[in-house]
Amino acid sequence: MDHSRASEAVASVILGHRSVRRYKRAEIPEEHLRLIIEAARRAPTDGSLHLWTAVRVRDPGIRRRISDLIGQEHVWEASEFFVFLADLYRPKRLVEHVGGVMAGSGVALFMFAAVDAALAAENMAIMAESLGYGICYIGGIQSAAREIIEVLGLPELTYPIFGLTIGVPAEDPPKRPRLPADMLVHEDRYRDYSGDDLDRAIGSMRDISRKGWAPILLRYLDKGGVFEGRNAYVRDLLEKQGILK
Repeated sequence: MDHSRASEAVASVILGHRSVRRYKRAEIPEEHLRLIIEAARRAPTDGSLHLWTAVRVRDPGIRRRISDLIGQEHVWEASEFFVFLADLYRPKRLVEHVGGVMAGSGVALFMFAAVDAALAAENMAIMAESLGYGICYIGGIQSAAREIIEVLGLPELTYPIFGLTIGVPAEDPPKRPRLPADMLVHEDRYRDYSGDDLDRAIGSMRDISRKGWAPILLRYLDKGGVFEGRNAYVRDLLEKQGILK
């Protein structure tokens, strides 16, 4: 194997990532789909517990329903759509099967389940992109999590965290800006930010939209913003699913 070329190919896939939101109507060959799913299966999982599940949504009615619920047409158009779950239900069944009693789940286990799901999905995304497909993570799943639990018939101790679309791109979007590396990777200790650092961060992300990054920060993170509004909704639903007590 030419390791240099292999490394260049991996770097090209990872560094060339773009979110694709328009897809051609085309099926993914079965052999490619097997590779994509196997990549997810081989992802790291804390304690070998496999605290995640992905639901492959194939039924057109279910796919259309989810697309309409979250207002994202590419969920309907993509060749494949997966909903990734934090899954504490299967571990519970396994613990009981070997004679144990599942301890209370709570925040710690849910956190590891969310990490497991993210790692599996990223493996899946990288494999799909390496095969020439486009992908897009669907965080909008959170805006209709209650309905999606019902639509997918999810059991207790499961929670839909995000979706992933995969398909043949019908667009060639530019890469989105990212924060400078030194803002994201610190050495030895967390380094606080000066006003100049923060200005540089805002400036580095200015091309994210016509109005820049500041309105996006305020929309999501300001008092009364999107995430503050979701807090009670998510907490109540996690309690309903038995994940938080």
